[in-house]
Amino acid sequence: MITHVWSMTFTDASTPEQREALVAAMADLPNQIDGVASFRSGQDLGLNPGNAEVGIVAEFADEQAWRSYLEAPAHVAFVDDHVTPLCASWGAFQLHTA
Repeated sequence: MITHVWSMTFTDASTPEQREALVAAMADLPNQIDGVASFRSGQDLGLNPGNAEVGIVAEFADEQAWRSYLEAPAHVAFVDDHVTPLCASWGAFQLHTA
């Protein structure tokens, strides 16, 4: 199993409506892409100053399923339409899990 963790901070210029649209689009990704074993996404709770503002934790059966997710048209559109225009910074990592 591959666990994919991604987080992002918005630009100061992003509007509340744009942020809400990104969160909604992010939550819909597993409905559009095959091979996602588990998917959780949402906004940071604001408990620790300096945290990213939104994130995803997704699980895939193997590396091929993860790569297929990254290359899926719905994921590419999500990045192009929501992440690229609104992203001040982001980070990601993948790890093997049982």
